[in-house]
Amino acid sequence: MGKTLQSVVCTVLFWTCLVVCAPLTAYAQRVDEVGVRAQGMAGAFVAVSDDATATWWNPAGLATGLSFVDFTAEIDQHGGRAVAVGFPSLGLSYYHRNISQIQASNSTETPGSDRQDLGAAGSRLSVVESVGVDQMGVTVGQSFGGHLVIGSTLKLVRAKSNTRADLDIGALATLGFVRLGIVLRDVSEPAFGTGGDRFELRRRARAGVAVAAPWHGRLERIMVSADADLTAATVEGRDERDVSVGAEAWAFGRRVGVRGGVGTNTAGAGGSFGSGGLSVAPYPRVFVEGSITRGQGGARDRWGIDLRLTF
Repeated sequence: MGKTLQSVVCTVLFWTCLVVCAPLTAYAQRVDEVGVRAQGMAGAFVAVSDDATATWWNPAGLATGLSFVDFTAEIDQHGGRAVAVGFPSLGLSYYHRNISQIQASNSTETPGSDRQDLGAAGSRLSVVESVGVDQMGVTVGQSFGGHLVIGSTLKLVRAKSNTRADLDIGALATLGFVRLGIVLRDVSEPAFGTGGDRFELRRRARAGVAVAAPWHGRLERIMVSADADLTAATVEGRDERDVSVGAEAWAFGRRVGVRGGVGTNTAGAGGSFGSGGLSVAPYPRVFVEGSITRGQGGARDRWGIDLRLTF
């Protein structure tokens, strides 16, 4: 292994160890609420990341088997939307998420244009605040030998009328049919707002493994994957550290894809959740995709649809 490759691998491992050891329980957005295919696999997608949503899930995925052009546009039940286009080793993306946190109500504060307070006006009780977060990013990747890719997404994030620069980094190793991935999100921990209105996106690390194999018969390809959060985060007032497994299969000349998955929160309340999804190509390389997720307590419940084009 060359000195350059050693340096890159050591840097990724250093950041990962730093994140795992640091006390990172904080308000955050759920990673698995982006990407219809990923949602259909219960979020087990870090080591899969082979479409334009690699710009969110794992920047290194753009340089590992992506079509020459992959374009996706999606919406979901909670007002999220995304547009992303990926080329091998280059991606452009826009994501809008509505994320929630619990905070004390301010008796005189008027909600801003990019948020919604879901509590009683004038009270001092805790309320759920919905914050709109917009992200625009440029993703690049670099191969090191035939088995390792390092990628990063340079992004501008806007919330509470503030814009901050930030970075995601990821790595993906391919060993035959096995793929190993890791991603570190929100490296700079951008903060928005001031005082009691301050909102922070804390670093989050997630790792995954996937096994992809061709199938002789009616199924052309099967992918089985598993993901695990390496850090905990507070989402909607509770700690979350997810573990999930998923699978995806394609048939009929890759004109139909089906997927499903299950996961659980290992950090506290919230229990398990399950998901399923379907892809249909009415025309070659034109996919209409949908997913649905259901979980205990309803906190995970959502649906999403997208249009995906590959060339």
